[in-house]
Amino acid sequence: MPKFTHIAALLLVAVAIVLAIMAFSIGRRAVRPVADEVATAHAVNLSSESATVPVVVAATALPAGMPLAASSLQVVNWAQRPAAGYGDVDAVAGGVPLIDIPAGTPVTANVLARGVAMALKPGERAVAVPVDEQAGAGNRVLPGDYVDVFVSLKAPQATISNPASHADTRDASQTRLLLSRLRVLAYGSDDLPSSPEKKSPAVVADGGKAKPVTDGDSRQVSNNPQSQPTTQSVPHTAVLAVPVDDANQLLLAVQNGKLSLGVRPPNDEGQPDDALFGQPRPVLLARADLSADQKQQLLQPENQAYAGIDGTGLAGHDQGAGKPVRSDRARTYQGIQIIRGSSDESARPARTYP
Repeated sequence: MPKFTHIAALLLVAVAIVLAIMAFSIGRRAVRPVADEVATAHAVNLSSESATVPVVVAATALPAGMPLAASSLQVVNWAQRPAAGYGDVDAVAGGVPLIDIPAGTPVTANVLARGVAMALKPGERAVAVPVDEQAGAGNRVLPGDYVDVFVSLKAPQATISNPASHADTRDASQTRLLLSRLRVLAYGSDDLPSSPEKKSPAVVADGGKAKPVTDGDSRQVSNNPQSQPTTQSVPHTAVLAVPVDDANQLLLAVQNGKLSLGVRPPNDEGQPDDALFGQPRPVLLARADLSADQKQQLLQPENQAYAGIDGTGLAGHDQGAGKPVRSDRARTYQGIQIIRGSSDESARPARTYP
């Protein structure tokens, strides 16, 4: 009996040792995946902290309408770049904000002026004129071309207030060069190509592929200078860069005549000298009590445009001897009516200008 008890005790000890070994093995297998998960999570955190991208933000408050200086911008590292954001200061410097941008805010393409406005030079205005196949040189005009604008005016019809036109049988129709060497900003749906100096930001599209940011409208910006308008998209307008003091003539010619665009070589800089010809008098005459400095200000392009031009001046029937300083005293003339039979004429002396 004691011998049997001794054998049973040894068996129990052996079973206990086996169970202990099994428990130890199972415990090690359970701890290893947890440790692996902890190590993996730690590695992911380190990777996410190091995987940052440069983002251009405002170093100071940026007011709307003021060109951005490089010193007003800075690059910070963010985990993700905003849509239409930039990563290089040089790609943003020189841009013009459309709204006020607070300090620390990322500068994106959506808040910067773009399109035709950025293609204008100081003192220019973008003016649209109607075109067709004949007026647009057979629709061979492309954005970036330089054109001369010719205007054709028909003879005025005889009216009761203008009886002299009854007796004058000459054809008073005319065609002349109206404006020279104007830059074409857009023709039909084609715009100027994007500047290669500026890097366009990219927006992540569906599928993870990047697509360039458009200029804010549905038109496609043409980067192919050889692209021609198709019959499905016939151009009806051309947008020209016009000096502000010449915009009046162009708009009045659109209303009273027919325009034709003549494409010219880009290296041809010849232009007419308007100082050799009489100039049309303005619609608004200057005040008589202006100082010498104020009279000089009348020659500024903005003031010339504000003074305006009428149809008579556009046709060349009301000209001065050059570009005189305007006066606010009205043009005066007195007329004598002469009745001869069933017709009447008005004999009027030459207009007197101050």
